[in-house]
Amino acid sequence: MSHWTRELTGARPHGPELDWLGPEEDRVRSQLGDGAVDWAIEVGDRITAKVTQEIPVLRGITEALRRATTSTTLQALTLVAGLAESEVSLSSTEEIEISRQFARRGLALDDLLRSFRVGYAVLGAALLDAATQLAPKTQISTELRRISVLLLEVMDDFISGGAAAFLDEQDTWTASITAARFDLVTKILDGQPVDDGRAEQVLDYPLGAAHVAIIAWSESPRGLTGHDLRSVVGPVLRHWGAPAATLVIPVGSDTVWAWGAVRPAAHASRTGLPEFDGVHIVAGQLGHGLEGFRRSHLEAQAVERLVRLNPEPPHTTTIHEDVELEVLLLADPEAARQFVARQLGALAADDPRMVELRSTLGQYLDMDRSISKVAAAEHIARNTVTYRVQQAFSICAHPAGAPTAKLRAALMVRDWLATSPQQLH
Repeated sequence: MSHWTRELTGARPHGPELDWLGPEEDRVRSQLGDGAVDWAIEVGDRITAKVTQEIPVLRGITEALRRATTSTTLQALTLVAGLAESEVSLSSTEEIEISRQFARRGLALDDLLRSFRVGYAVLGAALLDAATQLAPKTQISTELRRISVLLLEVMDDFISGGAAAFLDEQDTWTASITAARFDLVTKILDGQPVDDGRAEQVLDYPLGAAHVAIIAWSESPRGLTGHDLRSVVGPVLRHWGAPAATLVIPVGSDTVWAWGAVRPAAHASRTGLPEFDGVHIVAGQLGHGLEGFRRSHLEAQAVERLVRLNPEPPHTTTIHEDVELEVLLLADPEAARQFVARQLGALAADDPRMVELRSTLGQYLDMDRSISKVAAAEHIARNTVTYRVQQAFSICAHPAGAPTAKLRAALMVRDWLATSPQQLH
């Protein structure tokens, strides 16, 4: 008995526009007839229309999408009609190519998988409707069940093949874009002249805006990957205001450079700085235009150098405006160590007692020598504050009544140094 798929027909004739059909069209035409090919083309058209309705951005690749959906429909016909070989698959060159186009257009994998689900639903409905109309009435129930099982059996292979092609292309495409952006950003940071319009096009970022630069990195093997590090950029930028645009460039596998074009909020309304487990984050100050883009990044790099002075720094978010003086004082770490050693002497040591004395002395100088304020801040008695301050002055041999600017600077930078100055000699 002739299989019901031989009775398939299209609603209209199709002509030379079908030159792009592949070898599966020849097989279907030779074994099932012209009507089956016309039917498959029209089902491919319906799938394309539904997918582009659900995902409008795909309207720019309608013809490529149509080729892929028609190819898949022809493959499905060979499967249902029993024409397929033992290794059954709905995958095709056209499916692989359309999956790659999704990646090249910057679409997400979820968009591709959604298009597969939408298309598969249209294809399955078309086959089941055709079987209901054309299969022998006594076999309809069995045939519907058989078609459903066949489509389910090949669905995973079809989806995984397209997803793999998408991810491979995305890696290649992203690498090429990232390389171009990194090269251009490097030129800007080096102060080389660039075409602003062309630069904005390549970076997809407004260089004339107000910028904040961020550097984020992870040193733990269990920390975030370069891809995941992107997720910290937005929350940090919101400290300055709502980011209108962001530029994120991976630098190796454990670091990202980022910029945000922000609409500055009033200082009083700024949000707190978020922190993330396993991640170090530093940021420059708000800067305007191309020079602000460059300057903010250089400031972020200066803070990074400051943080990295400690071989095991805490996972915190540090911004340039909070450590601007420390950045200046520690621009030459070795000179800073020598300065601390001269100003603090034995008070610079790492033992707990010296740490305690430095803390109390620092508070005392920062709080305008108010013993009561220091006592409240450190939760100790006023006499204890007096005793510690006297001891600290004595240990560092600071002359009574002498200016304390250098002493305050030494106390400020001491705790950024990984090693006691005395241990370096």
